Order: sequence, then C-alpha cells, then structure tokens
Amino acid sequence: MHMPQPLLIALLLLLSPLAATADSERTAVEQHLMRLERSAVTLGPSTDTAPVRVVLGFGWRDRAGLDLLVIALHDPHSPLYQQYLTPQQFTRRFAPRASQLAAAARYLRRAGLRVVSIAPSRLQLTAEGRVGRVAHALNTSLIDMRDSAGSHVVPATAPVLPDELGAQVVSVGKANALRPPGAAATRQTIAEAPFDPAEIGRLYGFDAVHAAGVRGESARHSTIAIATAFAYDPADLEVFWNAHNVARTRNSVELVSVAGTTDVSTSADDRLETTLDVEWASSMAPAAGVLVYAGTDALSTTFLRVYDRIVSDNRAAVLTTSWGRCESDYPQAYLNQIDAVFTRAAAQGITVVAAAGDRGAVECGGTAPSVAFPAAHPYVLAVGGTGLVRDGDGFTESAWSGSGGGTSTRFAAPPWQMQANSGRVLADVAFNADPASGFRLFSGGTWYVAGGTSVSAPIWAALVALTNQARAAAGRPTLGLAAPQLCELAAATGLSPAPFADITDGGNGAFSAAPGWDFPTGWGSPRAAQFVDALAHWTPTSDGRGGVNSMVALVPVGDSVEGAVRLRFQRRCMTTDLGVHARGLKPGSYTLILDDSPAVSFATDARGGAMLSVPQADLRGRRVQLLDADGVVRFALTDEAPGGGVVEAVASLKNTGVASGASGSLLYRSGSGREQLTVRTDQLPAGVYDVRVGSDTIGTLKVATSGRQAEATFDSFGFSGVLLPMSPVCKPILLVRGGSAYLRSIADALTPGLCVGGAPRT
Repeated sequence: MHMPQPLLIALLLLLSPLAATADSERTAVEQHLMRLERSAVTLGPSTDTAPVRVVLGFGWRDRAGLDLLVIALHDPHSPLYQQYLTPQQFTRRFAPRASQLAAAARYLRRAGLRVVSIAPSRLQLTAEGRVGRVAHALNTSLIDMRDSAGSHVVPATAPVLPDELGAQVVSVGKANALRPPGAAATRQTIAEAPFDPAEIGRLYGFDAVHAAGVRGESARHSTIAIATAFAYDPADLEVFWNAHNVARTRNSVELVSVAGTTDVSTSADDRLETTLDVEWASSMAPAAGVLVYAGTDALSTTFLRVYDRIVSDNRAAVLTTSWGRCESDYPQAYLNQIDAVFTRAAAQGITVVAAAGDRGAVECGGTAPSVAFPAAHPYVLAVGGTGLVRDGDGFTESAWSGSGGGTSTRFAAPPWQMQANSGRVLADVAFNADPASGFRLFSGGTWYVAGGTSVSAPIWAALVALTNQARAAAGRPTLGLAAPQLCELAAATGLSPAPFADITDGGNGAFSAAPGWDFPTGWGSPRAAQFVDALAHWTPTSDGRGGVNSMVALVPVGDSVEGAVRLRFQRRCMTTDLGVHARGLKPGSYTLILDDSPAVSFATDARGGAMLSVPQADLRGRRVQLLDADGVVRFALTDEAPGGGVVEAVASLKNTGVASGASGSLLYRSGSGREQLTVRTDQLPAGVYDVRVGSDTIGTLKVATSGRQAEATFDSFGFSGVLLPMSPVCKPILLVRGGSAYLRSIADALTPGLCVGGAPRT
C-alpha cells in the first residue's frame, strides 16, 4: 500500500518572516511521508472478520467508435464538431448492457458476496463479502498488510474473473488514498495577504471580463463541479466573500455527498482543500453555480465514484479537481475506469481541469522525471504553476519550481499533441501557484496563505465557466475537451494581444520554460479578456500556418530505383494532411506504408507521376516506406535510412509577439553526412540576431534595414561542437536579440518521419 502523494495545497505558510523556510518544511514533510510508505509489512493470510469490499469495472461498448467520435467532436473541420451527446444519447450508444451487469451480479451472489451498488453509468459494480468468499470469487488469496495508514486486506496475487463477464477488478479492500498532509499546514491570523481575488482579477484580466457582464451563470454551461473529499463550512465561505466584496450567498454553492453523508464534522485540516477550491472558483466566476461533489473519504475508489457521478449527472460543463498522486501508483484497472469516465466527459462537452502537481518534475519522488494523475490523462486540462512578482501596477511571471510537468508513461500522446514525445506531455496551461506569491484562504476561523497548483486549477475552471457563458451568448456550445482548442488558439495568427502570456523564465527542475509550449507552464498563463473573447468568436483556420509544414524526400532503396518521391506534411493540432508527390517512377501501382499499416495505394500515370492527398495521416515518429505492386520496398524514410539520399524539410518561424508583423521560415537539407540550415526572415527590426538550435547558438543573422528580408545559411561544419547528422531535428529554433526571442519554431517543426519516440534520430 502507498501513503498519499497529494496535489493539494502545496504549502500553507505564514507571511514573512517564516516564508523563507517553506521549501525546507515541505521537503521534511514529504520525506516523512516517503518513509512511512516504505514501512509497509505483510502480516500473512488475512484473518479479518469484517466484510471486504470489491469494485468491478466495465468498459464502454464500441470503444473504438467512441474514441473516433471524441476526435471528430473536437476537430474544427469535422461535420460533427462540438455536436456533443446528451447523457441519454451516450447511454444508448455506449453504456454496458444491463444484462452484462446482471450476469456479474449473479456470479458474485453465487459466490456468497452481497452486491452493494451499481453506478448509474453502469461502469462500476460494488460488492462485499467475507475474506474466504471474496478470495474464491476472485481466484486469489487475501493477505493482511500494515502500513502507515493501518492494516488492510489486499490480494496476494492478481484477481481473476471469468472472461465471459467482460469485467475487471478495480480494487479489493481499502484502495490507496489521496489526502493532504496536515503536518504541512501552518496557520496564523493574517493582516495583509499577498493576493486576493480582486488583485488576481486585475492582474490576469478577469476584472475586464466581469465588467463586460460575463460573470458566470447558474445554467449548466457555466456551472463548476468541484471533485473533492470532505465538506466545507458555509460560514467560512461567507467570511471570505464578505472580506473580498464577492456578492454571493450560501445557496449559490451546493454540497452533493458521494458514497455516504458528508458534513462539516470532519477536521479543519481535512476541509482545507475543499474550502480553498470553493472560495477561489466562486470568486473568480462570481455568478456561476458551484456544485461540490464531496466523498466521505479520500480513497481513490471514492474519487472514481465522484468523477462518475459528476459526469453522469451532467449538471456542470466544468469539472475541476486538485487531488491526485503519482501516476505510477495506480493499477491499470483503475486508470482504465477513470479513462472511461473522462472519455464520456469529452463526448458530453464537459471540460475536466486538474492540478499538474507541486513536486516539480519528479511527482513520484526520486530523480527520474514523472508526472501526476489525473493531470496526465489526455482528456484533462493540466494546470501548471508560476510565480508572480509585483512590478508597479503589473507583474512579472516565471515558472514555479514546484510546477508539475513532464511526459506520461501511462498515456500515449493524443492526436492533437504538437510535441514529438510518444507519451502525453503536460502541463497544458499555467497560473500563479508559488506559495511565495500565494492566495488568501479562510477556513476554520483562521486566515491562511495558500499555494500550489491546487489553487491554480479551480481558477482555470472559473475561466472556462466564464468562457462558456460568452460562447453561449455567441450561439456556441461549451468548450468541451479544451486541449485541442487551446492548441489551435496558441497557433493562431492575427490575435492581438495574444490570449496567453508566454512564460519563458524559470523551470521545474528537469525542464525549463521557453518560448512557446513548455513542460512547466504549457502554452502559458491566461490573458483572461482576450482568452474569453477569442474562444467566443474566433474560428480555427485550415491553412496550416502556425503548425508543422514540412517537405521530406524519401530515399531510394536498391541500385536500380527510378524517380523521386516527396512527402508534404501539414499539421496543426487536430488537423493533419499528407501530400504525396511522385515523378519518374516505373509506371505501376504503389502503396505507402506508415509503420506496418497501409496509408494509401495509388497508380502512376504514363510518365510515372502521381499527386495525391492523404487526410489525417501523421508522419511524426513513423517509419515510412513505399512498396511496389510486388510488395518490394522501393523508397523509405526509416530509422536507418540508406546513405547517399537527401532529406529536406521546411518549416515556418512563428512570431512571438515582440515584433509585430515579423515572420520567417527554415529550410533544412541533409545528405552525405552533411547538413545545412537556411533561415529567412521578413519585417524584423534592424539588428544582429543569434540563431539558436536548442540551447546552442550556431551563428548570427544580420538585418541591415528594418522591415527588409534577410537570410543566412549555416553549414554543419560551422556548427559549434560535435554534432551528428539531423542535429536540428526535434529541437526548437529561435532568433534572439537582446535576450528576447523574436521568432521561433516549435520543437518538432522539422520532424516528419525523423523523430522516433521523441528523440532525434542519430
């Protein structure tokens, strides 16, 4: 068993003079928790006389069809774009059949177990029984284990159910828990807090949104569901609202108890996280409905019921949670069930928001980069953290060292992910989280200063609720799955000022903030007014600008291959397009293979030429081969491409906002062990710019006259250091002057077919 590793209030600390010791306090607490985790011991066969609880999980019917539907619902060029399903429509198409659950219930009853409940979604069935009967039903034995949380009954081997039931065992006995380490909380009555709702609203632009009449509504599209454990005290909310001139009453927040009765009898420390989420979500969307779905405990199985209940009820279009732990702590069966719930949320147009974590790049401890769940799920908007420093009437912002962010090892990259990593990358966005620039919180009669991404997540949920109100006023449906649309928004041209503030300083230990998307802060923090307005009125284009736009030549395989084949690859977020241009081939039929799957077959004309388009084909990280009618490979772009061929790629340089109207492009050419990179720019101010590939400066580009075109070519023999062929592949390319990046390419702009598993091919 594991002690919890929460994504909760990262630190609750005093104002100066104790603030400087916060990092050491947090480290001591986390080290204590890790020591407790290692203290688990096995006590032998279970002798427990209390009933043992079992949760069985089921999957959706036609899961492959559901996955395709979710993509279509969030593809701006699909005829199904944002035509979300109602709960009734979803149940009819995808829910497990009642007969399947009835069969599982009969099996358990015959084994001597009592069926306790069946989820309204039909995703879970909960039963309980004595140790021996549970062990027999699950084809395993049960043992007693003691750890820091007490004694537990756990299966000695993996449980097994009959295949015909079509079910999996999600948990046996007491599941692992997610809860705040109370020892990390320090309290003191506060005379002046660092940031209150009014100041955060002014700095991030929420006040302009509110002034425009967008304050949230009680309708579903602007209602926020908070997934949490334990209750809140309404009296605490009233004190907080009154202190900050938030016009709310108790009945604007509703408590929905899950898995039993939840009330304020729990300890003040247990109530802290729920109170924090409610106070800040309700203040930043001051007219929005807030539904607090609170479990009676913080067990992971209880949170599964909480998430499932929120999505099944469908009363809110925004779901936010600040609870979680290291993704590797969860068994796969549990992840499968949460995945089913979040996939349904995406199909129903519900935006799921989660804290990305407060332990930097090592959410699981140790030194290896790791990430938190549920933020790691591809259908969740993962909120990273920044720190604020006041600067006159404004502020400067940098990545917070505690911000979660990295690559998931449990979830593959979703279709809209622009980065070349094979796993889902996070964070998606960011907000202030550093406890040194923390937020006011009132709970249990005490004022606190709170920090962590657990505050950032409910504030982002409030922003989505405001966005949904503006979208409804414009005749648009809810935002739904946010990440693909935020990707489109970040890649858009002509939006001024930009809806995101790009964070380029700071880091989370393993990863640094940089122009464009980065691990600690994603696309950046919001400029709320521009963000809401853009998502209410702006429509993504299909011109491919701002994304990947590349050309690559396939290499002939063999000594007598005729002709040439080039692939044009365009991708931006949810939209991809592959163009095939062949000339001079031996006339006949050919098949283009991506990895081991045929992508398209075509016939050449009499001259051996062909031009065709393959929609929704993604080249990144793929092995590419062109086979003739006999199945013989004639051209290829593989991990070990034969020598002597030429690879070319082109990509755009995106304006970072420093110089209005500036643009640029890249031409990359490699062959015979040598490579060249040509940089072309237009409309840059006069000056000398450093050209950086990754962290290396490879040379300079001089713009003699402002607004005129400029060009520079860099040969591999002129690159600094010892570089292998394909060195710019999978690396960001920047044009920098005076410490500011004027133009940049995304990290995988030159990677179609050249990146494998997110690493450069060497």
